[in-house]
Amino acid sequence: MKKSYFIFFFLFLFLSITLFSVNPNISQNNSCTLHNDYLKVELFTDGENVGFIKSVKLANFDQSLISNHKFLISGSSLISEIQETSDNSISFISYGHELEVLTKYTLENNNIFISTTIINLSNKTKKSQLVEIIDYSDTFPFFSNTKLMNNHVFLLQQDYGGFGYLPLDKPSFYRIIPGNNMISNISILTLNSNEKVTFNRVIKVEKSIADIEKEYYEMHGIAFQTFGKKIQLNNGKSSQGIRVVLEDKLKKIRSVQIVDENEMALFFIPSNDDYQIKVDFGNLKTESMSLLNSDYIILDVPENYFFYQPLLTNKSENGITVNFRTFIPARAEIEVYLENNPNDILQTYDLIPMEYHHVSLQGLKPGGIYNYTIRVDDTYSNSLESETKSFQIKPYDEEIKSFNFLVYGDTQIYDYLHSYVVNRIINDNSDILNFAFVVKPGDHTEEGSSEKSWSNFFESAYPIGSQVPYYTALGNHERNNELYYRAFELPRGGGDYSKRWYSFNYGNSHFIILDSNILENTSLFQEQVKWLENDLKNNQDSAFIFVAFHHPFWTTATEYGPMDENSPDGHYNTKYWLPLFKEYGVDVVINGHIHAYERYYKDGIMFITTGGGGAKLNTDHSAEPLAWHIKHVLGKLHYINFEVTEDSVKATVIAVAEIINPLFPNEYNEINEIIDEFYIH
Repeated sequence: MKKSYFIFFFLFLFLSITLFSVNPNISQNNSCTLHNDYLKVELFTDGENVGFIKSVKLANFDQSLISNHKFLISGSSLISEIQETSDNSISFISYGHELEVLTKYTLENNNIFISTTIINLSNKTKKSQLVEIIDYSDTFPFFSNTKLMNNHVFLLQQDYGGFGYLPLDKPSFYRIIPGNNMISNISILTLNSNEKVTFNRVIKVEKSIADIEKEYYEMHGIAFQTFGKKIQLNNGKSSQGIRVVLEDKLKKIRSVQIVDENEMALFFIPSNDDYQIKVDFGNLKTESMSLLNSDYIILDVPENYFFYQPLLTNKSENGITVNFRTFIPARAEIEVYLENNPNDILQTYDLIPMEYHHVSLQGLKPGGIYNYTIRVDDTYSNSLESETKSFQIKPYDEEIKSFNFLVYGDTQIYDYLHSYVVNRIINDNSDILNFAFVVKPGDHTEEGSSEKSWSNFFESAYPIGSQVPYYTALGNHERNNELYYRAFELPRGGGDYSKRWYSFNYGNSHFIILDSNILENTSLFQEQVKWLENDLKNNQDSAFIFVAFHHPFWTTATEYGPMDENSPDGHYNTKYWLPLFKEYGVDVVINGHIHAYERYYKDGIMFITTGGGGAKLNTDHSAEPLAWHIKHVLGKLHYINFEVTEDSVKATVIAVAEIINPLFPNEYNEINEIIDEFYIH
């Protein structure tokens, strides 16, 4: 039976009214699910990963604690299939080179028990290794640890729960190798003919890794002391759910705890070391103090506000994602209703106090226009309420006869000009919901590692982004920083966090977003090229294919001296990507990076560079135009309206301002000028 504080924590923070019973469900996405009141465990049932864990999630919470778990046996390629299912378990049987492997997953409360039996079917002794891999590269963990009392374990603290991977048969695994958002657990096998060996381990999920540590000590009879510290807020609100860390003398984090319903942070320590303790929860922070010298910490709580204003992504036939960041972690609620039916309100909750909110609104009507309001709970500070905004859900693709989408490019540090371009788009178009989405090809901020710079971006984009979803590409100014990935929930693709590159469909068209910053002599570059070719192969039935990335293949710009892009060979991506674009019928390529407007037409593909979203504009385009160069326009802020019908694409490039003097980029004259227009049939 679980302790009462654990049940209270999950009921209070993680569960909504509906509770699940355990039942393995085979779904349409090549997986099956075990779920109960605490956890939802998804396992692969098709493809090369059959029999492995796809995700571990808290009940009614969409973000996974890990990306996946799998195991390998050296010298064997396993072929697996489902062997047996029950109310709370599922078993797989796998065959390798003279091996048989039986794996059973059993879900009990907040535990996933994993038992793997390996049988040597040969007539000789076999030596090999069992290598288990836990991948958490799609997540943003706060802390991880691979040892307890010099024993090998794996502990992971996410914003929304603690994850523990522990041995059941011995005090420790043989060896755990930490990697880049991935760990490998190695066990040595020596099996005589027809001999078998069984490995038993457990995945534990608690509110914190400190609680998992306590269970581990109890399981193995390790003595420990309990130390508590009361966490008090200066405004009198409850501190429950706040993250507290334990540090050693070198300021290295040793454990993480979440404040309980009694406003206590409890740590379980099997040694007499002098530890420090502090609050470290987003912008709620304190200095370190001795765990033993005082009974409480008083925390000054600042005022809460929308640090990142709401912005939409991931539009589908039945849902959309609302992204925002609060300055202080807090619970949030979104109310959404059909525009013509305000009495039928759907409420979606983020019941876990979070900074970064990616709330997926699901179960909506295809093509429906909805109003929504965000309400941030007064969890630790003041409450917040957004303006009521509208969005339109994607209709079914076969029902979309035509659609418009919006493109504008580099914005960087000039947030004032970015805001001007956004507001002009709003004012120039009678209904912003006529745009299905926005494609933005990189350089959204000046410095991708600056939280304030991102805050300014969201503020500038808000008038459109709160109503029309954005699909973004990485520019060089994002520096591939984690803040980019934390800010946007994007379609699942490949690379870092499975969204460095990705694709989506809309109506009769297919859209591909790539990262043009990856160096060509890396394995990641080849991974993206392979993904690109497979994605193009699998979408040949699309009427039009659009590809967006930051760096153009060619330009006449010489702002910073001669460039590879001034030559016919172009940017280094050209020799890898252009043959694929030609072979698989790409129609339009959209780029940024060059702070001007340019257009090229080669091999039946229209290449468009649009860098007029607010960044400082180019003045020097003195390179000799290539034979396939069509047009370039300097000194004008602009955006592009694409109209896609059943058999044509019309692009209208609208300039909204002309910079008077390049030395003073914030000074401009308002204009309303079509600087280019073209069709693709």
